[in-house]
Amino acid sequence: MNKIFRVPMKAWVVGLLLIFAIMVMAATVWSFRSGIFWTGVCIVAVGFPFIGLYWWMLYVNPSKTKIEIRENGELRVTAPPFLTAKMDLGTVESARVVPNMDKDPILGSLSRERSMDYLGFKSGMFSTNSGTSVLLVSRSTKVLELRTDKLTYAFGPKEFDEFLAAVREHVAVTE
Repeated sequence: MNKIFRVPMKAWVVGLLLIFAIMVMAATVWSFRSGIFWTGVCIVAVGFPFIGLYWWMLYVNPSKTKIEIRENGELRVTAPPFLTAKMDLGTVESARVVPNMDKDPILGSLSRERSMDYLGFKSGMFSTNSGTSVLLVSRSTKVLELRTDKLTYAFGPKEFDEFLAAVREHVAVTE
């Protein structure tokens, strides 16, 4: 049976966005009730589209991000709007758990290419100092690195231990 692992944004980030939205709504109501009509209009014109854009970026897209491991050993990644990718776990040359990607000599200094890197959520294509491309989808610093001859993959879904167990059914992983 296929196993799906989600990579949503951390709840505290979404919570902060909701608190900000409530503050903007309160400022709008206060502006209109205080007789500062044009301030209220400006807040509506700028604040609400801004909140909508960030809601899409911080909640909707990350909630659609998933890593799927199929029975045949195929791994599929969907991380809108930046990437969709698939790989055969049989082509993995090495696999290792990286407990803290920020302190790792290889993954610690990634440059962004086509990606989103925001408050601990990383999704997209990155490159290392040596020029190696890394497809990274993670919500934490603990990731599973899978190296193939073409590309390096790094994954850190919400249910990391279950994901690791599912990968171990197809690939030997070093800790």
